[in-house]
Amino acid sequence: KFQNSHFFKRIYCNQSRSKLSMDSLPEAKNGAYNGFFKSQPLSVIPVPAMGKIVTVSSTDSVRIASRKLGQHGILSAPVRDVDQPDDAPWLDKYIGTVDAVNLMYWMLDQVDESTELNDLDDLLRMKFGDTPVTELLDADGDTARFNPFIPLAETNNTMLDVMLLLGKYAQHRAYVIESGADVVNVITQSALVKFLEQSLDQIEALANARVEQLPIGAPKEVFSVTTQQTFWEAFQLMKKHHVSAVPMLDGDGCIQGVVSARDARRLITQPTRMRFLRQPLELFEDLHVEPFDHETVCCKLNSTLRQVIARLTTNCIHRVFIIDDERHVIGVVALRDVIALFVKEPADSKLSEYFAVKTSASGYQ
Repeated sequence: KFQNSHFFKRIYCNQSRSKLSMDSLPEAKNGAYNGFFKSQPLSVIPVPAMGKIVTVSSTDSVRIASRKLGQHGILSAPVRDVDQPDDAPWLDKYIGTVDAVNLMYWMLDQVDESTELNDLDDLLRMKFGDTPVTELLDADGDTARFNPFIPLAETNNTMLDVMLLLGKYAQHRAYVIESGADVVNVITQSALVKFLEQSLDQIEALANARVEQLPIGAPKEVFSVTTQQTFWEAFQLMKKHHVSAVPMLDGDGCIQGVVSARDARRLITQPTRMRFLRQPLELFEDLHVEPFDHETVCCKLNSTLRQVIARLTTNCIHRVFIIDDERHVIGVVALRDVIALFVKEPADSKLSEYFAVKTSASGYQ
């Protein structure tokens, strides 16, 4: 059903170092909504506003790749093998994905605390002007999950496949290809949750359930930083624990803000922000990309899934933190967690044969 089983075997080899039982991956208890999503074509997700998919060439340097992402205001792009002809099959034509977070983490790993960080352009010019972007594809096992090129086709796949890939298997995006192996759309987790919001009438029973009634309401360790720590420390913590955001807590342990992967991505689009990396977070709360007030990025155990989805889509955020009445963080609900609630992998699916996920996969924020 998927375009090429050999490719999924290659993803399996590149993406993971340890295999989990499929029972440990999040999914619905039953396939009650499988039929609805299987009936929905991939075309229900609109194409990008710019009308085309921006690609990065395999010969591009890290510097050029980062500039392309910044100039087009995008968070990721497929990497096109320039040695392959236009009519080459997708397996040969595309070799991975460059993600802004992956890119920033990789670059920060290449510098030490003595490196002067004032402007990303200067850093790129000094250290990565000639480094090919292919060098960072799957270079780090901790961030390799951002890289696989997952292709789907209108003739073979439906929104059920997308739900499984971006929910249970924690992929951040899936590419839609046409018969000529060109990419015609990119389906992200955010776009998928927006689709869920538009389909609430079809999933009403689950949408009206409270967080505390669902697996997403179970106690979960949430990694955090204090207002005295720096952006650099926050990014290192996020990378270490495979999460895309950490709450910023005051001395009483109450949430005061959020540092997210979007802050890391903003370093790509606004290079001069690099100089704030080693400054205390309390000095630069206004620099965070993540919108913040308790009604925006938080929910409670008695919030409904419908309310959680509305906050994710309305505020264009990737997770909401669960707080108690004292504003202490007791959990987190990410886009992936929401998506995984709605579908169960069919018995005849081939995905489980090709995916292996790190032990921490079910804890990604």
